[in-house]
Amino acid sequence: MKKLMTLAQLLIAAMTVFPVLASEPIRIGLLLIEDSVPFYVAEQEDYYRREKLQVELIPFLSALERDSALAAGAIDGAISDPVGALLFDRGKGLLKITSLGLGQTPGEGVFAILAAPESGINSINDLKNKEIAVSSATIIEYVTDRMLAAKGFAPDEIRKIEVKQMPIRMQMLIAGSVQAATLPEPLASIAAGKGAHLLLSDGSADESLSQTVIVFRTEVLNSRKSEVAALFRAYRSGVEAINNNPEKYRPLFTEKGRIPPFLAQNYPIPTYPLPAPFDRALYEPVIRWLTAKNLVGTIPYESMVSTDFMTD
Repeated sequence: MKKLMTLAQLLIAAMTVFPVLASEPIRIGLLLIEDSVPFYVAEQEDYYRREKLQVELIPFLSALERDSALAAGAIDGAISDPVGALLFDRGKGLLKITSLGLGQTPGEGVFAILAAPESGINSINDLKNKEIAVSSATIIEYVTDRMLAAKGFAPDEIRKIEVKQMPIRMQMLIAGSVQAATLPEPLASIAAGKGAHLLLSDGSADESLSQTVIVFRTEVLNSRKSEVAALFRAYRSGVEAINNNPEKYRPLFTEKGRIPPFLAQNYPIPTYPLPAPFDRALYEPVIRWLTAKNLVGTIPYESMVSTDFMTD
């Protein structure tokens, strides 16, 4: 009996030093963009282990691949955007927006409209009735419409052409195959470095026009509520670590954000918002735009946005 008690005591001591981790990992799908960096910081600093979680961060090269993994149940949650999340769900209750990522303030915006180097387009007004390369029914098109509407463009003055792949869109812009294009960072900065003219950025808007969001499959939220809450505690710690010492994480930021070497040293690291429910004031313009384009039906805020997983 004494030996058994000693063994039990050893097991308890081991559990104190090495926390028992959740047996099934939470799998998070991440695009290689700066919005994903807090997840990687939390991994680097062992914040998931501190919360007794196993977390797998799975990189994807495209939103299409990420959404296919979500639909198949191969990942539990992901970094997305509100347009993409609503188009994925379409009111079926498949997933919920659980937190804002980047985009709480205009300064966190990452999209820009640029003109080709030899296009002769030198101002916003020059863009009227000129073709702008975008990917349709995406956050890119949404931000393009909202940026130009804020500058007084009527809907019939905004002409868009489809160029789905962003690297190809950037190359076509630089080569002058398209007159203008909307690009995310860091592609916008790369294009500007190669002679494209920056005309308009959502970072200089009067209100936040673009956001990323953290989404989870609804069945995961229902069955693993405490683990999701723990994940957000770890994510919050990752955000705080970056904001308290951004330069410490510059190598990780430039790697995971795919910032090219010539931009890496001076590329601004954003101040990341703490995890918080996606605000109704940010949701409503997105759903109005999607319904006006007949891309989705009416989806109430309460059915799409969860507010259950935030911690103080």
